[in-house]
Amino acid sequence: MKILVTGGTGRIGSNLVKKLLEKGHDIRSFVYPGDVNRVGRWDGAERVETVLGDLREYEDVKRAVEGVDAIYHIAAAFGGPFDNRQYLAINGMGTLNILECVREFNPNIHRLVYACTEAIYWELTQKGRLFNELITEDMVAKYHHMPYFLTKWIGEELCMSYHHQYGVPSTVFRFTTVIEPSEYLNEDGLPRQFVFSPIYNRYKDYTGNDSVELETANTVQRLWDGQEKFILKRNPDGRPYKEHFTDVRDIVQGLVLGIEKDAAVGEEFTLGGNGVFKHEEVIPYLCERYQKDFVDVQLPQPLYFEFDLSKIKTLLDYKPQHDLASILDAAEAMRRGEDIGVIPTGVRWS
Repeated sequence: MKILVTGGTGRIGSNLVKKLLEKGHDIRSFVYPGDVNRVGRWDGAERVETVLGDLREYEDVKRAVEGVDAIYHIAAAFGGPFDNRQYLAINGMGTLNILECVREFNPNIHRLVYACTEAIYWELTQKGRLFNELITEDMVAKYHHMPYFLTKWIGEELCMSYHHQYGVPSTVFRFTTVIEPSEYLNEDGLPRQFVFSPIYNRYKDYTGNDSVELETANTVQRLWDGQEKFILKRNPDGRPYKEHFTDVRDIVQGLVLGIEKDAAVGEEFTLGGNGVFKHEEVIPYLCERYQKDFVDVQLPQPLYFEFDLSKIKTLLDYKPQHDLASILDAAEAMRRGEDIGVIPTGVRWS
């Protein structure tokens, strides 16, 4: 198939393009010219056509959509130099432009796959992320944070509405937080997510009058001895943190199934991996692996969640492969300059 990948030079898009090429597809990569550090990533590659354009410009989107057999809409305003109005224009109106171009110029398309986010489950009116049950696809929050979370949810609503109203064969994947291994280690070669120093730096100069934050700051300052350690983070109720992450290679596996499986049409899936990080298990493992000590700290912000992946596993036969050990092995190999088949993210913006 000839497949359009919007955001085809990004951290997920690049690795998706690589996999689709391996499967024999031809690629049209739609790239925002402002992403100057990565815009030429596929220059000279066989079977990859790069189209420069802006999702906000209908004619640009028309050029991208015409003549393709399937679309992966991965591109979005995320972490770039955009304000709230631009986020909505890119993530909302940009998605609408794709859908309208499909209706007008490519009505027989095989599949439209939309990349959404786990963040649509986070309730705007609640502090932290505390779920005592597995998160299923029907647990979407009532209100969403601007700018990214809300505008991505708008894109999802558009895709599914166009499926049910106009017959566009849409599929939505809600990504859990994605780990690209080359980004995972800090300058000391340790998984940055679990080291103590960022928490110490947050609290070392705390001068506020919130009693809970002040107690946390006092604890953190007392435990810091100038040597890096791991941190076992606890919720306000004393339970260790639990978080759910996904290696980019598993994200790509799920995305590919989105065009290969007919059962994907008209469905929303949480796309997660084997990175369910329970701190009471992860921290002892890391201490042994890296020969480091750890501190145990209760934090004000609750973080306790895991996604139910039964729907995607059942309907699409999705089988995630990469747990924390696999991610760390990959990260360390990439740090040594080894080719493990993952394209590094690179610098997003100048």
